[in-house]
Amino acid sequence: MERTKIAEKVLPAYDYVIVGGGTAGCVLANRLSEDQSVTVLLLEAGYDDTEFPEIHIPAKCSTLQKTVYDWNYKTVPQKHACKGLKNQQMPTARGKVLGGSGSLNYMVHNRGTPFDYQRWEELGCEGWGYEQILPYFLKSENCLIPELIKKDGVRAVGGPLSVAESKFSVLADMFLKAGEELGYKRTDNSGREPIGFMVLQMNVCNGRRGHTAQAFLRPAMNRSNLDIVTHCHVTKVIIENKVATGVEFVRSDVHHTVQANQEVVLSAGTIGSAQLLMLSGIGPEKHLESLGIPVVASLPVGDGLQDHVMVFGIEFETDGPYIPGDEVFSKENQQLYNSSLKGPIATCVCEGAAYVRTQRQHPDNPNPDIQIHQLSGLLSPAWKKNSGMLDQYWQALFGNREGKHGFCFMPRLSHPKSRGSVRLRSANPHDYPLIDPNYLSHPDDVKTLVEGIKVCMQLGKTKAYSSLGPTFHNRILPGYRGTPYTDEYWEEYVRSLTQTVYHVVGTCRMGRADDPRTVTDPQLRVKGIDRLRVVDASVMPEITSGNTNAPTVMIAEKGADMIKQAMSFR
Repeated sequence: MERTKIAEKVLPAYDYVIVGGGTAGCVLANRLSEDQSVTVLLLEAGYDDTEFPEIHIPAKCSTLQKTVYDWNYKTVPQKHACKGLKNQQMPTARGKVLGGSGSLNYMVHNRGTPFDYQRWEELGCEGWGYEQILPYFLKSENCLIPELIKKDGVRAVGGPLSVAESKFSVLADMFLKAGEELGYKRTDNSGREPIGFMVLQMNVCNGRRGHTAQAFLRPAMNRSNLDIVTHCHVTKVIIENKVATGVEFVRSDVHHTVQANQEVVLSAGTIGSAQLLMLSGIGPEKHLESLGIPVVASLPVGDGLQDHVMVFGIEFETDGPYIPGDEVFSKENQQLYNSSLKGPIATCVCEGAAYVRTQRQHPDNPNPDIQIHQLSGLLSPAWKKNSGMLDQYWQALFGNREGKHGFCFMPRLSHPKSRGSVRLRSANPHDYPLIDPNYLSHPDDVKTLVEGIKVCMQLGKTKAYSSLGPTFHNRILPGYRGTPYTDEYWEEYVRSLTQTVYHVVGTCRMGRADDPRTVTDPQLRVKGIDRLRVVDASVMPEITSGNTNAPTVMIAEKGADMIKQAMSFR
């Protein structure tokens, strides 16, 4: 694989300075540098992804967390969740590498539903309705699923970001048939009628991870007007008379300043962009004053943190045919991958995805309240490592299973009502921020997840899986004294085995400029500060129904056009 062209030095000034080479930043670097009349600088705090071959092998995704290319954040101890995790803290993986969290994630491609973006418009995000954002999804997409390309006119070919199906075993078709038994149709969760079951879609191309560093940044890296620089920790946005004029950063323990002649664009992610704004004096006034940071603009930066929460595996052990996903890196699977770049190693080892509506969803709300993924195999010890699960929980529920096979369902809360925050720990830009998602603080979130578990239990008992002879993995939470598998039991299960889906959004919320809850306007401009935008998942006013990587690419595509239009206007 061709190494990324990293600039040896940074010039004193560029037209655009992009902070963060993650999912959104790589898209912006490509699209803004298409105009040869402007200069673009991309600053990334972490590594070049091409230094690490394992990033590009899809099934290695479960091994990438808690490495040098992960920021290795943790939440503050949670009051209402994570009882089975060390210190009740949730590890919160964020990519410290080109491609950002898209270099660490499970590569799931899901746009969300049309109703998500209708809701964004209702919240004051003018121009972000479904029909307005659809062209940006189409612009970036290269759909490799023939039966979807002409369906409803909502899939496209020829874009940089490839979308393929994750299918390698009998379980993919069984999942679809199980959904039909429960009354759900086969559908495309990214289409106009998203409720139903499908083979999971992923950003993989030719057996390799298809993140935005590969899809967008690498094709642009030889442009003379684009400089890409890694290992640059940006510490502050320079603001003069309410105008962003550049940034300060540290590289190899040396402090630097670079000027932005047109705009500074923050794409450091939901945690990083919020932290940097506050360090620069843009945030909650009392909080900044308590840390001795001069207030430049009093805005609710860091408020409204949202994340999808899922529950650790609802597992079924089988006595039927061997499932390749049980031993992902077996000799046979490795030979298949080496010879053809196919098989389980070329996937995220999940084969099924579904949007469902439980009995708790209001009839007038067209959105799903639960998303389900089927893992084609039992939970591996990597899940224990990544989640920080306590030994007694892992051993009681998932330990001592050598030689056993099966499959697993992961119910996920599509629209959490709980809200959290990001705050500075100190005025030191190298101190990690205080991340408090406030998981499951709203009781409805727990009750909805319990209903999601019930759907998973029904799925495992359908005729579709009968040839595998599935048996529910009926181990009990350690220390539980009540009756197993009641609503009360499952509520305790949810609060004990809470797991992030790494979809944190919303800390720089966009919406109407006169809305006191917003940080950015519908043009993604930071309110009250000229020539400063935020373009990443932090601007989402509400989380989308499904995985957030594809919507973040869309935000960057649309943001790039907004920036170009502003340049023309100037």
